Parts: sequence; structure tokens; C-alpha cells
Amino acid sequence: MDNQRDESLMRRALAQAEAALTKGQAPFGAVIVDAAGEVLGEGHNTVRADRDPAAHGEVVAIRDALRRLESGKLPPGTTLYTSCEPCLMCAVVVAQLGIRRVVYAARGTDVPGAKRLLDADLSQAAPWVNANPAWTPIELRGDLLREQALRSMAAFDWG
Repeated sequence: MDNQRDESLMRRALAQAEAALTKGQAPFGAVIVDAAGEVLGEGHNTVRADRDPAAHGEVVAIRDALRRLESGKLPPGTTLYTSCEPCLMCAVVVAQLGIRRVVYAARGTDVPGAKRLLDADLSQAAPWVNANPAWTPIELRGDLLREQALRSMAAFDWG
């Protein structure tokens, strides 16, 4: 994908993060697109509203996409745009579904007070996935529009 498309789709993910923030949710948003760049699903963190610890922005967007797709499966060449690097839980979902590419804004280490299992996020899990032929390799692009994501994080009450 070209840089202009990446930025446009990241802005959409960041808009989802802003929507979460206005609803008192942690400011994480995501958009998932097919190989042609068509939006398959989108969403934002709903952990507090749904009382669902797995309702991270990436999972909500993936659930949205899977509900919309008749096959119930993501097509090959799918890209996930997310306002923050996926945590280890979301990294497992990305790998299991064979999402080919992940573009993120903020880093997992940017999240105030985050408890990172095994001190890892997707950037630490991807090399393991990529070294195993049974898994779909994951291409990462980080820090795209990071400053905008950091502003949203700074506006949230993490207490």
C-alpha cells in the first residue's frame, strides 16, 4: 500500500480512538481492510462499556469485519490499522487469522501504566511468527501518525 493510503486509513483508525475517548473508553481504534484497501470492519475499545476485557479496538474491528463477511473469514492480504501497537492478546488474534500487515501509530510502551505480558507486544511476537512456516508472515509498520495517537492517550484518565 502506498503512504497516502496508509495515512488515510490510519486517520480513520485514530478517529475511532477519538470516538472511544468521547464515550469514556480507552482511546484505541482500529480499521481492517482487504488487499485492495476496502474497509471490511472498524471499531474502538469497548472494554469498560461491555465489561469485556477482550474488547480491544483491534478485536472489535475484527469482529465487525467477520460479521459483515459472508464467508466468516478474512480474505488473504488483509491489513489492520490501529491507533496503538497490538498487545500480546491481539497479536495472537492477528496471527491466528493470518492478517498479513499491521500498521500502528503509538507503541505498546506508550500506554500509561500498561501491564505487558512477557514484556511483549506485536513487534516482539512478529519475528517468531515470521520464522515459522506454518504461520502467515506479518509485515509491520509502526509510528505512523504517532503524535496524534499520543495526544489521545494523554487526554484519557488512566486511573
